[in-house]
Amino acid sequence: MRLLVLLPRAADAVRVEFAIPLSGFVFGFAVGRWWTIVAGAPFGAYIALTNPFEGDAGTIIALMLASLLACAIGSGVALRRLRRRRAR
Repeated sequence: MRLLVLLPRAADAVRVEFAIPLSGFVFGFAVGRWWTIVAGAPFGAYIALTNPFEGDAGTIIALMLASLLACAIGSGVALRRLRRRRAR
């Protein structure tokens, strides 16, 4: 975190569009419960509260990123359930 304070452009270099779905998929696959999809809501709320954009742009971005995370978690959960079903 200190690196992002020292180098403000470092935050722009992080590829968030790959980090969010990948971490969500891994989380969903690791936990394997459908209620984990709700984990995207606090993430979206955090983005909505801390965004620097004016108007509805920040809300739309927060909604899109939260739904992206929820879909990634759901696909991880679905894959885990399919693997467990086929193992039987």
